[in-house]
Amino acid sequence: MLRISVSSHRVFEIDCSLARVEQHLRDFDRVLEDLPALKVTDVWGPLQYRIAYSAVIAGVYQVELLSDVQVKRDTENHVLAVSPLQGCPAVAAQATLRSLTGQGQYTSKMALQDQDGRTAVTYDVGITATIPKPVRLRLMPDLIARNAVQAVVKHRLDEITNLFIVRTVQRLERQSIAGR
Repeated sequence: MLRISVSSHRVFEIDCSLARVEQHLRDFDRVLEDLPALKVTDVWGPLQYRIAYSAVIAGVYQVELLSDVQVKRDTENHVLAVSPLQGCPAVAAQATLRSLTGQGQYTSKMALQDQDGRTAVTYDVGITATIPKPVRLRLMPDLIARNAVQAVVKHRLDEITNLFIVRTVQRLERQSIAGR
């Protein structure tokens, strides 16, 4: 088994009010629309989900990490946080020649701040997982295999984070223009 841990930190601005951004973030399903690599596979309760991170590597290797999360909104401090949800049935880890499935832990925190009618956003996201060693990497030492897998997941997380920011900013700024 390989233990991986990746994270991403971004700071950006959205050209609309803090109230409009917070209203958008209240709908977690809508937020997930801007995260195309994540999808809800189960709903455990209000604001409690199993989400799947999926990626195809090199066009042939399917990776799926499932995470159980709870969404918390702190309206007083303008924070949307997604943290691990405990007590859900674990996913069986499995590695084949063409796929890898495992249980991960997904966390994110989006802190908002009013900047004279614009909204400053600090966004942190992380994924940790203990996964089976991919079949094609079994002859490599664990450290080298872990670093290879972690590099791929980190690259993909950075791509997803950047895409999420672009889509969220575009969606909110379009709504802001239409609402004026």
